[in-house]
Formats: sequence, structure tokens, C-alpha cells
Amino acid sequence: MSLTKAVLGFLESQIVNPAARFVERIAFEMPSVTDLADTYKGTWYLSPRQHTIEFVCYNVLFFVLFRVGLQLFRKKGSAFFSPRLDQLSESINNNVLQGHVMDKAVLALLCGSYALTVYHKVFGDNFVYLLQPCHVNLLLLIFTMVGPKESKVTKMAFNSYLHYIWATIFALSFPDTTENGLWMAIENFWLEHYLLLLVPIYLIYSGRFVVFPLSFSYAVLSYALISLFHSFILTGCGLLTGHNLNYMLVPPNSPLMHSLGKYYRLTMYGVTFLMCLVSRYIIVEFLSVGLRIKQWKKANLLMRVQGIPPVKEIKKD
Repeated sequence: MSLTKAVLGFLESQIVNPAARFVERIAFEMPSVTDLADTYKGTWYLSPRQHTIEFVCYNVLFFVLFRVGLQLFRKKGSAFFSPRLDQLSESINNNVLQGHVMDKAVLALLCGSYALTVYHKVFGDNFVYLLQPCHVNLLLLIFTMVGPKESKVTKMAFNSYLHYIWATIFALSFPDTTENGLWMAIENFWLEHYLLLLVPIYLIYSGRFVVFPLSFSYAVLSYALISLFHSFILTGCGLLTGHNLNYMLVPPNSPLMHSLGKYYRLTMYGVTFLMCLVSRYIIVEFLSVGLRIKQWKKANLLMRVQGIPPVKEIKKD
């Protein structure tokens, strides 16, 4: 027991405390006055020591989850290598889709909305908020539309996004339409978020991308990616700039979140995992019902043309 205390004391004095002081020094932009009502500004809601410990622990955890999820997903016999996925991949007509007028119109809307977002953030003197998940998701959709359609990276990017649709629905349900006085700021907020919701549905029904079969390992991989983005990039940039990027420094201004105290980020990461599962297993499956009915009718029509009789129940005597 004394040895354990000695080791922990050594780690605390020689590693954790110096690291915490380093974090406090680099976060010189952090406001000295705590204002929990202003969720745009950072504050030492969590101590430098806790920031240091969580930064290491969360990033190691999410990186391990990413590696495990990727390894399981790429494992022979997983959903990624299923015959159904191969059939879906072969059914995509790239030559038609590349010249589709609707594709170009959708891409133009995505690029136009992102250009407006850049304008609003740069001239609103808060360009660091371009790192907010909704804006990054918009870039992800743009990448999926301009990237090589035969690339596994492009397919994986689109299918990862299908786990994040819940965030767009949440943003539309609780919109933050703070007026910054710039041209079309409010209008672009609604345009951006409706694009984030509707474009994936369009891409699913157009057949532009293969939707991977349900895979828990890929859900873990997608969750690990978005969590790494929050725990490494948003938390790191938040500490450097003093901005509360997606509540990584200060929780949302609600009694429930403040009641969680220093454990609020642990709760947020747990809820995010559940919502990633809800997005892919429930929301996307529900949105794809019409496509499945269409494919079922097409398959039945083909069977009738080929003269294949329908399967009838065999009655037992």
C-alpha cells in the first residue's frame, strides 16, 4: 500500500502537476472571470489538473476504440466484406451520377453555404468556430461528393456521417440563431442544417453511395472518430484560444448539466455513443424504408419478367 502511494505521489508531483501548470500557461486566453451564462467563452470550470488528466485518458481511450473498431470492421467476414455490400457496390452507375444535374446543384448549395459560413466566422472575428462539428460535417459531405466514388475512404466518410445525423436534428430542435449583424447569418444557419439533414437522404436514395450493412464495430469506429475530434482538436483549440468549442470547456447553461459538475464531459461522451447508435440503427434505417420498398418492388418486377413464380407457403397436412 505504501508503495502504491509512493508511486502515485511521484506521478502527481513529477508528471501531473508540471503538466497542469503547462496547460494553465498555454491557456493564457482563458477568461479570469467565470461567467457560466456565456457559453461562447471558456472558463476554468474544470481545473487545469483535470483537463490534463482527461486530455490524456480520453484521447488514449478513443484512439484504442478507433483501432479496435477499424480492425473488427476490416476483419474477413465482417459487414464490410459481406456479399450484400459487394452487390450494392456493383449496382452504382458512376457514369450517370457524375453528370447528374441534381448532384451539381446539391454540391453548389453545400459549397455556397460553407462559403457563407467562412464569411460569417472570419468577418465576425470568431473564425475558430469553423471547427464546430456542424461546419466540419458540411465539409465532410462536400468531400463525399467530390471525392472518388470507388474509394473506400470516401465510402467510409459518408457512412461515418450517417452516425452523426442526430447532432443535426438536435441543432434544428434547439437552434442557436444568435444575430451577429452579418448578411444572411440566420438564413444560412437554417440552410446549412437542413442541407446536413436532407443531403444524406438524397445520396442514399440516388444510389450515389453504398450504405454499409448495420455494423456495431463501425458504429464504435465512427463514435471514436467524432470523440477524438472533440477530445483532441476541440479541447486543445479551446484551451489555446479560450473559446468554448462545442462545450468542451464549459457545459451548456442548464441546471441538469451543471448538476453533473466535473463529470459532465463523461456524461456527454456516453450520451454521444448512444446517439450514434440511434442515428444509424433507427434514424437512418427509418429514412431508408422507402428505398427498401423500391428495391423490393424492382426485384419482384424482375422476377415476373423472368417468369419466376412467387414463393408460396407450403401447407402442412
